[in-house]
Amino acid sequence: MLKKLLLLICISLPGFCNAQNVFLSGVKPGKAVALSGRGLLIIKNNCLSVKWLANKKTIAINEFVAQNNKQVALKGSPMFELELKDGTVINSADFQLSTPPKIMLTKGNSKAVKLSEKENGVEVFAELFSVKYGIRVMWEAILKDNSNYIRQAFSFHSLKDSLKVSKLKLIKFPVETGSKPSGIVDGSPMVSGNYFFASESPISKYSTGNGWVSSYIEHQEPTLDLNGSTVWGIAPEGQLRRGFLYYLQRERAVPYRQMLHYNSWYDISWADRKLTEAGCLDRIKTFGDSLTIKRHLNLNAFLFDDGWDDNQTLWQISKANFPAGFDNMKALANKYHASLGVWMSPWGGYEQAKEQRLQYGRKQNPPFETNSHGFSLSGPVYSGRFKETAANFVTKYGVSMFKFDGVGAGDQSTGATSEYQTDMESLLQLVASLRTVKPDLYFSMTIGTWPSPFWLKYGDVIWRNGWDTNTQGQGGKRQQWLNYRDGEVYKNIVRRAPLYPISSLMYHGVCIADNGAPATFEMNDKDIADEIWSFFGSGTSLQELYINPHKLNTANWDCLASAIKWSRENADIMPDVHWVGGDPAKGDVYGFAAWSPQKAILTLRNPSDTAKSFEVDVPKVFELPVNSRHNYLFYNAKLNGRQTKALFKGDTYTVTLKPFEVLVLNARPVLQ
Repeated sequence: MLKKLLLLICISLPGFCNAQNVFLSGVKPGKAVALSGRGLLIIKNNCLSVKWLANKKTIAINEFVAQNNKQVALKGSPMFELELKDGTVINSADFQLSTPPKIMLTKGNSKAVKLSEKENGVEVFAELFSVKYGIRVMWEAILKDNSNYIRQAFSFHSLKDSLKVSKLKLIKFPVETGSKPSGIVDGSPMVSGNYFFASESPISKYSTGNGWVSSYIEHQEPTLDLNGSTVWGIAPEGQLRRGFLYYLQRERAVPYRQMLHYNSWYDISWADRKLTEAGCLDRIKTFGDSLTIKRHLNLNAFLFDDGWDDNQTLWQISKANFPAGFDNMKALANKYHASLGVWMSPWGGYEQAKEQRLQYGRKQNPPFETNSHGFSLSGPVYSGRFKETAANFVTKYGVSMFKFDGVGAGDQSTGATSEYQTDMESLLQLVASLRTVKPDLYFSMTIGTWPSPFWLKYGDVIWRNGWDTNTQGQGGKRQQWLNYRDGEVYKNIVRRAPLYPISSLMYHGVCIADNGAPATFEMNDKDIADEIWSFFGSGTSLQELYINPHKLNTANWDCLASAIKWSRENADIMPDVHWVGGDPAKGDVYGFAAWSPQKAILTLRNPSDTAKSFEVDVPKVFELPVNSRHNYLFYNAKLNGRQTKALFKGDTYTVTLKPFEVLVLNARPVLQ
């Protein structure tokens, strides 16, 4: 009985990690306050203050001031601007207040999933109206306790005809503010020194001209209602990435949480076959016996990729291959303290299966809508079927995660073209609507996304871009795969979007299987351990195991268990994981680091066939705030705490990595 109790304790602890936040150095924001009087409207806390000029009829932005008294002068900037299809431009100066602005204290909800919704705060509401254009605007400014940012939300409603808007600008600042996009993809935050500003949408774009810098969202279709929101934030000196991440962790749909799961692709899912219940049950049982029973570690989910559906029904489970639906799989997964996950493709999937689905869809009455990529999620008929299927998976089979594969814009995109923008908007609406069914659903949004942080307002991770698996550089096939995997992250994410958190990427996991490129990867224990440790070192919350469990030996299982355990022990700082070192494609030593005042972790890899040195400069590698301790003790993380003597100590140290070596380090500050 005691043994059984201990087992239950061990496997129940990991689950989803507790919602953790990112450390914000310097002055703590503290309590939110709102004031009005003498023609001013102010919301503020210990680290920021925003002022509007307000009288009985009008309201206008005045300034944004940080705690250190560095201000962004915004007087004369419109609060919003609408560019209509006929070329007419109207902005907040064309509107008058219907009623005076109102201040309201808000109470946090301790049961909320989103971190910011747990906090108390203040909100300022105002209704503006344009008699000439027949447009009503509901505006609110929101400051939560402990926030280093304010948010503004705008709702536009036409009382006459539909709004024919080509561009909705919610940020328009003088170029003198120095604001510019932080990345080269749509939906990149604008930055100026330690300030950050953004329209909170992955499809927002930027323009500069006539003395202004703007963030806007294009609109294709006439509509009676438009909605949008912005963030204005301030980071501590020299902590822009971490200050923005602090905001993002509080405002993303669900805070960072690890989703360790089996994925059937490359294993029992492949282009030339369909999944069966027997195959799925075997994988659940084998993982459950080897990890949960023998090593006391549970997976969060078992995700079944392309191949579960009947192509002649469109997103309906194959009755021939799954006569009981997913009932038996759900029961077995639950036995091992896990749930199910499902692959679905908004555009219909790939190759022959996709064509069969499209043929079926075109024959329906009414037909399912399509575009040049496949099915169109903006079509009401197809969207209805897709949402109905997804929601049914959640309510009937307890599905906890979705892999949405193919969302319109293709690979390596920097944003949504006009052809696919409505599909992108429909995807965001779909994900938001599914969260009303289960707020903490986990969404992996793959091909078609680009590294805007604002995807995380909806889903949990996006695709790193590039091929699923490929090879590059030196070494055997498995080492070349690691070179390629991490080289794509550096090229597509780190270089293009420095404020996107790499802990929220789909990397394409650990690949040990018999189909596709992984079938050619070497099976020696050293290479497998390198793949496992380098993958978990990335900190990604989407912990995919593309693994045929029958291919693993005892050493492989033990290594996998050690890496999982280490990752879970450090889940509280994994949101902070950031890139260190150079370009894997060039053979540079590179890796990942994360930090908090209590501890830090560092993973380094040498992607070349010659030994290479790397200087561990503690302030640089951990991106330490000013006045932080620089003296650290470093330990070998692979020894699972069995090492009592530090590998090295200090604020700088040069390590030499053997060819293709993966070094994983735990670090803690020296307290005296």
